[in-house]
Amino acid sequence: MSRYPFSLIGCVVTALTLTGVGQARAREASSLRLVPFPKETRLDAGRFALDGPLVLEVRPELAGLMGQLIGDELQRTGAHPPEVRPRRGLEHALLLSTSPGGPPPKFTFRPGATPEDYVLQITPDTVTVDAPGAAGQFYGVQTLRQVIRANSQNATLPCLLIHDWPLIKCRGFQDDMTRGPSSTLETLQREVAIGAGLKMNLFAYYMEYQYAFKKHPAIGPKDGSLTPGELRALVAYATPYHVGILGSQQSFGHFHHILKHDKPYLHLRETPNILCPMKEESYQLLDDLYSEVIPLLPLPFFNVCCDETQGLGTGPSKALAAKIGVGGVYARHMHRLYELLKTRYGKRMMMWGDIILNHPEHLKEIPTDTIMLTWNYSPADSFEKQIIPFARSGYEFFVCPGVSCWNRILPDFSTALVNIRNFVRDGAKHGAIGVLNTAWDDNGETFNAPNWHGYAWGAECAWNASSTTPEDFNRRVGAVLFGEKEDHFGRAIELLAKTHSLPGMDRMFSGRFWEIDLAPPEAARRDTADRLLEIVRPAIEHLQACRNQATVNADLLDYFLFAARRMELIGRRMLARHEAVAAYEAARESDLSKAGARLDRAEATVRELRDAHEALGRQFQELWLRENKPFALDWTMARFQRIAKSYHEIAEKLAAARANAAAGEPLPDLEDVGLVRSAGKP
Repeated sequence: MSRYPFSLIGCVVTALTLTGVGQARAREASSLRLVPFPKETRLDAGRFALDGPLVLEVRPELAGLMGQLIGDELQRTGAHPPEVRPRRGLEHALLLSTSPGGPPPKFTFRPGATPEDYVLQITPDTVTVDAPGAAGQFYGVQTLRQVIRANSQNATLPCLLIHDWPLIKCRGFQDDMTRGPSSTLETLQREVAIGAGLKMNLFAYYMEYQYAFKKHPAIGPKDGSLTPGELRALVAYATPYHVGILGSQQSFGHFHHILKHDKPYLHLRETPNILCPMKEESYQLLDDLYSEVIPLLPLPFFNVCCDETQGLGTGPSKALAAKIGVGGVYARHMHRLYELLKTRYGKRMMMWGDIILNHPEHLKEIPTDTIMLTWNYSPADSFEKQIIPFARSGYEFFVCPGVSCWNRILPDFSTALVNIRNFVRDGAKHGAIGVLNTAWDDNGETFNAPNWHGYAWGAECAWNASSTTPEDFNRRVGAVLFGEKEDHFGRAIELLAKTHSLPGMDRMFSGRFWEIDLAPPEAARRDTADRLLEIVRPAIEHLQACRNQATVNADLLDYFLFAARRMELIGRRMLARHEAVAAYEAARESDLSKAGARLDRAEATVRELRDAHEALGRQFQELWLRENKPFALDWTMARFQRIAKSYHEIAEKLAAARANAAAGEPLPDLEDVGLVRSAGKP
């Protein structure tokens, strides 16, 4: 048992009866803005001043990193960075004070403490971090950074005592590198650093084809592939942050972008999307791909993926499937990959668990030292159906929820909050060794930055086994991610989460933005537009206020603002369409000699919409190139160009109608000028 009186995951309580000052301090401790929230936190009397000359004492080999992390945080508050004095004999402790040279700390850790446990103590004289291992020391420093960033007042820190540890061993998140967007090395490194600050220790990249393979140079696009040099640099960068880089390679389904090359891969198709399991050349190809990636990755496991193989058994494997079943064909392929990884590369196989769960009779054919990645992205009450078969069969497993960003203007925050919380909760209940919080870029136009709310929520849930309420998390997360003094970010997220359920918004899938809203007029759609703007405009104000207060990562908020403005434009153009239609109909009903002003108004309204889409397109390009390599940018820019062209063509028709009216010709119907499209017309 812990020696501290305060103990409850995600909040602060005491087993003792508190009155007066004690109750006040307990309330204050629970109001600290930290992510993930520590297991045990106690506030003490007094403040630690940051405005004096501070000295940081730490082991010599850690002086550079720790000095930079703490120094940068202090500078953001206006304080001076500390003088860093390497000191031997501190093991996994460090001291920040105005009086260096004091005795090293002595703390009693809980029985069974792991290297990731840590203690953070702040007294009026000294800040102390201590841990049983290097990872715990690093996490203690991350909590100290959050205390400085999100909880300092008047150049002082609250005196406190924190004892903390994780409840799930591997806590990861993912960047989809192979659906178009290809993060630059700088973006990947930044993701590692921010994730490590939230005490995540695993960063995964998802890979189908956007890798610069030397043996197969036709596979990866030249301007959008992760290179071996970048992968080496990422691994080296992540190591001192205590983050492992989890590699992957699709090895069965999702093979379209490789198999689309007629030479030399045409004969390796089971279907256009599935690698044929009947050809020995398929395994030689996979060995070639693995050989260029796996040796660069120190982790003892590697993800071969192999999810979503619908269509298996309909190509060259059809005869075998008739004998042993589609599940048997699948299990046979997985066993080949298992042996390849184990014998040639000395790695444990990780695999997505969806297909084998559809064929449970063949689960026993998958070696039990395989690590199963079980996934589901719905806001379900329970995920035990995805977990119990693996747990009962003796497999180690990760639970893999998602941030619900794919194909959307902004992530579906409501779905993600429930999905991540409940999946991680059930995983912890049944002994999950890890969490991999996933993001997917299915339509090729998704940014990374808006995923940080869901990533941070996943970090909270993984560290504390989903014991935190979303409301409490939203109160804290903006201060931790951005250093804001208020809670504008969380309030913006709570507002934007409401947009996905509005009628006519198609759950804010990106396709909704590419509509031009020229269906026949419906009062309900106008009401929806009003409601959308009532939600989005205050959210934009909160995001802008957060950006104005931000002391760090302010540029990430530009992506949230951009997406919110896309939603706002949907509402604006729905209302603008009604205004243009009303002006045009009024012009048709008036004397043609007096219709010009009304036609001008209709045309100006449509041209404003064209200009608004063009402006967002320019901003999209600028934001894309901040995060990504150029590859696939043209996919979305073409969409912006098409929708702007649509509005331009309508404006031109209105201009022509006005000119014809001035010559005495009658005005055409609404459909003829493009202000209304019949149902079912593209």
